[in-house]
Amino acid sequence: MARSGILPLVAALGLTPDAFAQLREGSVQAHYLHLDDARLGPASMSGFETGLRAWTPTFGAGFAVGADYLYTHYEYEGLPTRDRDLHRLAIPLEWASQGATSVTITAIPTVATSSNIFKDLFSRSTGDDFQLYARATLERAADEGWGWRLGAAYDDSFGDPKAYPIAAMTYAASSFALELGWPRASAHWRPNHAWRLGIEVEPAGARWHVVSDERDGADFDYTVEAWRAALTADWRFASQWGVAAQVGSEFDRHHDFEDDTGARIDVGAESTAFAAFALRFDF
Repeated sequence: MARSGILPLVAALGLTPDAFAQLREGSVQAHYLHLDDARLGPASMSGFETGLRAWTPTFGAGFAVGADYLYTHYEYEGLPTRDRDLHRLAIPLEWASQGATSVTITAIPTVATSSNIFKDLFSRSTGDDFQLYARATLERAADEGWGWRLGAAYDDSFGDPKAYPIAAMTYAASSFALELGWPRASAHWRPNHAWRLGIEVEPAGARWHVVSDERDGADFDYTVEAWRAALTADWRFASQWGVAAQVGSEFDRHHDFEDDTGARIDVGAESTAFAAFALRFDF
């Protein structure tokens, strides 16, 4: 599906009559994720992520605005290339309705680029550093029992930006929630009000535009394809504060970029373990 294919769907869902706001809590979350060392073709690679994500509470007729910053660092051994420092900043703009069937539409202006461009964004960036992603879903959910979600998205979750369908069957009970679908699946159990335990599987691809000062400004796209499966634990230790931890595997990995000589590195990477920690404040 081309990028233009999602636009009629977004427009049609936006015309749903009698919609009213679905309230979103305001939140701020900081997180850190560590990727263990693993083979990258004939070489090896490790890395980490640090990020900060925030959402406003719902305002007006069902609108909310977010900010999602992610810094990704990759280290290599056995390749003629410097380590890569990659930055991503997304500003999602969301509109949501509520009712027996709810609609959510999100436009996601995104900048994703290398560190040398990001730190001097206003003077060095070009159109290649920016993307406009989008997501639209139609969902029927209940406090108890089965529900469903259908929609479409256009983003770089699978590496190169593309449009893809969203479909899931959901189930909710007082202490259990299940989502079986594409491209995400999860199951969560809540033994009490403070704790939630679960398992999650979802794509972890991304693409950045990189400008290499080592090669006199030569540029290329750094594209990652991957999936992550994790065991999760969330603990709300105060009325507005919570922490979360994940341990899992990043698998089905592929990296496509250029080294400092200009040679293309287009290779698979072996699966690797990861661990993540997050701190969240709701307001």
